[in-house]
Amino acid sequence: MMNPQKRKGDAAERQTVQWLRTKGYIHAERAYGAGRNDDVGDIDGVPGVCIEVKNHGKHTLAEFIAELEVEMANSKADTGVVIIKRRGTTDVDQWYALTTCRVWVDLLKETER
Repeated sequence: MMNPQKRKGDAAERQTVQWLRTKGYIHAERAYGAGRNDDVGDIDGVPGVCIEVKNHGKHTLAEFIAELEVEMANSKADTGVVIIKRRGTTDVDQWYALTTCRVWVDLLKETER
């Protein structure tokens, strides 16, 4: 029998993939091999972006960011985000997107071009 926490995480990853596809990222798919030393995030198919998905009752933001930074380095991503499931909704549009200010300001600069 599968661990209930893993099942929750897998479901959030699947929801995120479906959501990304509706937003035009048709190649989005789950990345397999989480927990490896060379973990590159939870979602593949969005070039240059490392995506980590979390479905936890308690949000430990510093830990989430530390994990994202390692995975961004492993994947050599240009940018990255932690997608955090919001309690009470399965609508990914209502979930949280977490990154560092350094990453965010780089994205902001891209909108000025």
